[in-house]
Amino acid sequence: MPEMKPSLVVNDNSLGNSFRFERCGWPNDSDKWHFHPEYELHQIVRTSGKLFIGDNVLNFRPGSLFLIGPYTPHNFVSDARSGTMVPERDLILQFRKEWIEASANVLMELRLLRPAFDEAVFGVEYGGETQRAVYGLMNTIDSQDPLERLISFMRIIDQLKQCRRKTVLGTSRYFIDMRTASLRRFNKVVDYIHEHIEEDVSMEAAADLVGMSYKMFSRWFIECTGIGFRRYVIKTRINKSCEYLFSTSRSIQEICYLVGFNNVSNYNRLFRQVIGVTPSEFRRKSQEAQEYEFPLEGFAAA
Repeated sequence: MPEMKPSLVVNDNSLGNSFRFERCGWPNDSDKWHFHPEYELHQIVRTSGKLFIGDNVLNFRPGSLFLIGPYTPHNFVSDARSGTMVPERDLILQFRKEWIEASANVLMELRLLRPAFDEAVFGVEYGGETQRAVYGLMNTIDSQDPLERLISFMRIIDQLKQCRRKTVLGTSRYFIDMRTASLRRFNKVVDYIHEHIEEDVSMEAAADLVGMSYKMFSRWFIECTGIGFRRYVIKTRINKSCEYLFSTSRSIQEICYLVGFNNVSNYNRLFRQVIGVTPSEFRRKSQEAQEYEFPLEGFAAA
């Protein structure tokens, strides 16, 4: 079961490249609830599953294309039998906001691409022909010389900017404050929530943990996540229950208590509020999504 507290991932930028490209198999070391300072353009090549991003849970399948903003917690969980190895599940481009801004200050034309990054504060999912176009560009980028790679990168971002079938993810501004002290405090609170997910999670205890008054903590937490502490705890419990529903055969009643709810009816009601369907419907739709085959050449479902 993937770890749910967000871990900071620091990537090696010592090679002098403006961006990183990687072909990732599955499972791999980044299969955890994590965040990083880079933008991440993430395209699924094989397997279906669930993307946990911020306070959302989404389906992914071969061809799915997401742009994830800096410091946005996320995790891609494939639905595959235990022990399954997928040599190439993802194509990933990572790049820094500072590089984009500095480049736009020098090259006026690059300012036209800024809207593609501005809307990725929460994350963006791209559909339609953009998936095919971006795959064609990403799939050859590691065989190009440095100048060709840079040109391909600009073409990829231009495709994102022009995409008409896209969905901005998240209904609240869920982000991790980039200031080190605040980041350490936030991680302490998140650790506390996940370590006590089956028990009573108290805002007073969380405030004491980071040395804040109750009122100060309440305001600070909303600034960090866009939602109140109690709502965050509920969404964390619901997201954790989604992982159980998706990847185990445990009963809904058992899952309800595993994630800290003490009433099945209340769990069902809150689950529907957050996810939009009941736990049983979520499990059924997840099973149906596993059978979906992406129709474009170049992607595989397994």
